[in-house]
Amino acid sequence: MEDKKVLEAIKKIVLSNGNNAEVRKKPDGSLVVYEVKKHIVTS
Repeated sequence: MEDKKVLEAIKKIVLSNGNNAEVRKKPDGSLVVYEVKKHIVTS
């Protein structure tokens, strides 16, 4: 059940905004999904 929630959160982030998703593990063992915004830097 937990895996399905994580995958749904990742799909929502990637498909709706086009940003990257990052999955981290909390000290208590649960997983958290973060949205990471893409920044394009030119020099």
